[in-house]
Formats: sequence, structure tokens, C-alpha cells
Amino acid sequence: MKELGIDNPDLENEIIATVETGNELEEAGKPSEALTYYEKAWSMLPEPKLSWEIASWIASCCSSVYFARGEFEQAKPWSEISLQTRGSNIDTGPLIDLGMVCLELKQHEEAFRYFDEAYRYGKKRAFQERPKKYLDYYLGQVKG
Repeated sequence: MKELGIDNPDLENEIIATVETGNELEEAGKPSEALTYYEKAWSMLPEPKLSWEIASWIASCCSSVYFARGEFEQAKPWSEISLQTRGSNIDTGPLIDLGMVCLELKQHEEAFRYFDEAYRYGKKRAFQERPKKYLDYYLGQVKG
């Protein structure tokens, strides 16, 4: 992954400000408005978009809004991008997020695979700050 700040620090700062505005709107209970800012930030990324480390953050934000609204089909591609562009292979957040989306879509094998990979890295800590039902699901599947 390339860091946009090295090639274009002004653009990176503009994208960060745009995403942060979206985050403020999301926290204020205005997810549709937040999504507008996240999509604007995504459109500002130079091609190829998936080569930039910051793409993971933007995709994660988009996925979060769709997930919170129960729009899991729309959340999944953004979760996949977040995982694909994560900065470190030991960052379990995108694995858990994609597993959650898959479980809500009743894609059980796929959900288990993502949860299992995250659990191998971080054990129960990987599931912190996520609803308990996802860890319970994973542990229940492991026990058979």
C-alpha cells in the first residue's frame, strides 16, 4: 500500500478532513449525510484507488453506515475493500467487520472463515467493541 501523504500531502489532508466531517455527521445521527462525505472522499482518491492505504479507512466508514442501516448487501463490497487495503495483516478489525456482514447475510461459511482468521490473531480481543453475538456465534461454531 502506498501512502498518499508522501505523493500528495495536500490531497491527503483534504481527504482526511472530508472523512472526519463524515464521521462527525455519522456520530450526530446523520448517516445519509455522512455517506455523502465518505463517497466524496472516495472519489478524490487517485486511480488505482485500491493502491492507497487510506482507502481502507474510507471503505470502512462506508461499510459502517450501510451496516448500521441494515443494508448488508451494500456494506459487503466496502468491507471487502477495507480488508483488501488494510495497512497490516494483523489488523483484525476488517476481518471482524466482514465476518459480521457475512453473518447478517446468512453467508455462514464465509463469516466463520473471517471470524476464525481474526480469532487466530487476536483471540477474544479481536471481537472487542463488537456485539457479543458475533463472538458467541464463532465460539459456538468452533464447539460444533
